[in-house]
Amino acid sequence: MERSVTDRGSRGIRAYSTGRWGVAAAAFVVAAACSDKTINAVSLLPAVITVNAASNGQTGKIGQPLPQPVSVQVTDQSGKPVANVVVTWTVLTGGGSVATATSTTDGNGNASVIWTLGRDVGENTLRASIATGASVTITATGVVTPTGLGRAITIVSGNGQTLGVNTISQPLVVLVTDQAGKPVAGAVVTWTVSAGGTIGATSTTTDANGQTQVGASAPAPTTVTVSATTDGLPPAVFTITVQ
Repeated sequence: MERSVTDRGSRGIRAYSTGRWGVAAAAFVVAAACSDKTINAVSLLPAVITVNAASNGQTGKIGQPLPQPVSVQVTDQSGKPVANVVVTWTVLTGGGSVATATSTTDGNGNASVIWTLGRDVGENTLRASIATGASVTITATGVVTPTGLGRAITIVSGNGQTLGVNTISQPLVVLVTDQAGKPVAGAVVTWTVSAGGTIGATSTTTDANGQTQVGASAPAPTTVTVSATTDGLPPAVFTITVQ
């Protein structure tokens, strides 16, 4: 009886063992298959969102759409573009608006939106984000363009200076005003200098007081003239003596 019990027990153990290892093996195969699928899925998840350089840092008229749409690209961990990802656009500063709250990436992982700047002069910011939490911030600058509005540009200070060779002048300051004589912020001023002279910038933007400035110098004794204009208005002309 003892042998018979042992045999039955042995068969029971063998049967149990076979069943246990069969289930375990099946579980391992399923787990491996799931693991493979998981790895493949993770590698395709959108992980990074970047702004296309050409659409970042634009300058545009306040209250108007930027010259070109803002564009971002979504890629996975390996840098491959991911299609059909929903990008959410959120205006952070500047008070502007977007044409649509969301966009979907195309086959190259790109999504774009038309961004209209706010009515205040200065920096505007926009955030593009995806469901994984990745995001990027885009910037733009709102300016005023004085076309056809009867504005004027005049000298505030810096005219008639006498400098030493290679010495930077005191600021050459101009003021841009509107038809009513009020300061105009965000007006783009273009600067030019006569032969033999140098200036700190060829384009500047007026501040909240309607003013902007550059410095000038020359490497040898000469008379330097610096002109400042905006949108075709008669220029303000500075004369500087370098000796």
